[in-house]
Amino acid sequence: MIGVLILTLLILLFLTVPIFAALALSALVVFAIYFPGQGMDLMLAQSMVKSCDSFPLMAIPFFMLVGTLMSKGGLAKKLVDIAEAFTGNSAGGLGTAAIVASMLFAAISGSGPATAAAIGGIMIPAMAKQGYGKEYSASLLAAGSTIGPVIPPSIPMIMFAVTIGCSTTTLFMAGVIPGLLMGVGLIVYNKWISKRKDYRGESLSEEKGSKAKTIKEGIWALLMPVIVLGGIYSGIFTPTESAVVGVVYSLAVSKFIYKTLTWQGLKESLVDAAITSATIMILFGGANTFGRILTLGDIPATIAGGILSVTSSKIVIMILINLILLVVGMFIDTNSSVILFAPIVVPLLTQLGYHEIFIGVMMVVNLCIGMLTPPLGPNLFITMRIGGVSLEKTLPSALATIVILYIVLAVMIIFPELVLCLPRLLGMI
Repeated sequence: MIGVLILTLLILLFLTVPIFAALALSALVVFAIYFPGQGMDLMLAQSMVKSCDSFPLMAIPFFMLVGTLMSKGGLAKKLVDIAEAFTGNSAGGLGTAAIVASMLFAAISGSGPATAAAIGGIMIPAMAKQGYGKEYSASLLAAGSTIGPVIPPSIPMIMFAVTIGCSTTTLFMAGVIPGLLMGVGLIVYNKWISKRKDYRGESLSEEKGSKAKTIKEGIWALLMPVIVLGGIYSGIFTPTESAVVGVVYSLAVSKFIYKTLTWQGLKESLVDAAITSATIMILFGGANTFGRILTLGDIPATIAGGILSVTSSKIVIMILINLILLVVGMFIDTNSSVILFAPIVVPLLTQLGYHEIFIGVMMVVNLCIGMLTPPLGPNLFITMRIGGVSLEKTLPSALATIVILYIVLAVMIIFPELVLCLPRLLGMI
């Protein structure tokens, strides 16, 4: 049964069938062969719907809508203005502002591609005007947008929590320090490159007035992550409820305070969020059904036992798993990878003494770097399209940012308490 499942999936992927359809069709083939005459289409449909029938998963469409509303309603631009006001006129200041703005937007949207589109669409043209190379700008913004699913809220972390059955709030808290480390690493890299290539210019904020004025104008946008994350960690509302609060807040601020959200913008926001959310949910249904068949075949336990029979070294196993995730991230999107590989990786690493919260954050960081690496690399291709540059010219600078992010990942793995210290401090674990 498992052989048929895997072989069918590989054939469909080779034929370039979309991943969500390949996963669902693989499960359908297994149902047809091993459960004939038992309403296989109904079994598949029920399994997919039941997989998506989860309160925590309801956060996904709302967080996607928050991101699109902030982009269309001008709140993302306000966050960029604030970040740029403090960093724009220093060496590499605008690049630093781009990373800071990505981190701020990450604390709201939970999506890497959304961060790449929203912040990249604003910052890449601005950086080009100040003399930054377009290839460098595209790679830097693509790397910055990988922070989107790491700094909470995070859609892949929601997927991991639902798949494994752990606390979403604890995962969110554990992602704060790794996300900040990724941002700091990219800022240091940007400063070094900017000094070498003399990337500098006048701060855009000088055209608008003082820093105080910029902050005053953007304070309502800056309050968004405070309200959303503060509500989660204080226990006032759940992650799903915080997403709804974020939608209401972004609607009210962009429509009645900034008055920048048009009816056309609202329509586009709703359509974009609906399409993206539908794609993620059908993907979750297919991947979860696929994963259930693997579990029925006892594949996760078999793989874990096989690896442990070869070596019991924590270092070797951790390196092996991260290399596998590195390759997987190049070909399969983050959400699918989390659903498929979490049931395999978690039992193996927990036997070696690693906490499931650490495992979840490690997997998300590794797989998010995959959003920067071709041939999939959605973040990179989004920023390349915005900058109007080719992959061949962008790839060298993108590889440098990938190295920086993997150094951060290595530091996390060597010092797991960097990930777990905040949840432990707050008594979450």
